Amino acid sequence: MKKLLLTAMMLALAGGSACAGAQAKGGAFKAYAMEGGYFSCQVPSGWGLERDKDKDEEYKIYEVQLLAPKAGKVPTSIQLSFFSAGNPDFKDYQDFVERNSRNALGEQRNSRESYAPVKETSLNGRKAFELSSEVQEYLHPESKSDEKVPIKEKIYVLPAKDGFYALRFSAEKKAFKANLAVFEKVAKSFKGKP
Repeated sequence: MKKLLLTAMMLALAGGSACAGAQAKGGAFKAYAMEGGYFSCQVPSGWGLERDKDKDEEYKIYEVQLLAPKAGKVPTSIQLSFFSAGNPDFKDYQDFVERNSRNALGEQRNSRESYAPVKETSLNGRKAFELSSEVQEYLHPESKSDEKVPIKEKIYVLPAKDGFYALRFSAEKKAFKANLAVFEKVAKSFKGKP
């Protein structure tokens, strides 16, 4: 009887730990649809959601940013963007891919930055490009402090008829793996204009 009771208690504790881990990685998801029909997807319900509608219209870039509960020195975030044709930042998806697959000097690797080669892939049956990088980000660039943290990013770029989509996941290196499944679930549920 004692063994049975002990086994039941151990299983309950293990189940509680598994649930706590699932919440830390995003927990439950809910449906999100941006007005105007730009895109829809599942988003983690425990994460914050930010949007600036006025900025969207001004720049012709329609986006939301999802923020994980604070964990480290740099927020873990997922940014979902539709860059409409004629936006002031990027001419087209090729321009975005080119400028986000290397640093401002055109380097793919140096002592502080590493950009992986661009991969052609598909996401939900759509042509896509996968970009990834790891950079050292200074926490206080406006001061003399040289405190920095390694940041990892993964981006999916999806061409569209009248622009393109960029799905960007960014996190401190130590939090990247723990939250990658959340990003992948958002990306796999993503639906946008053709």
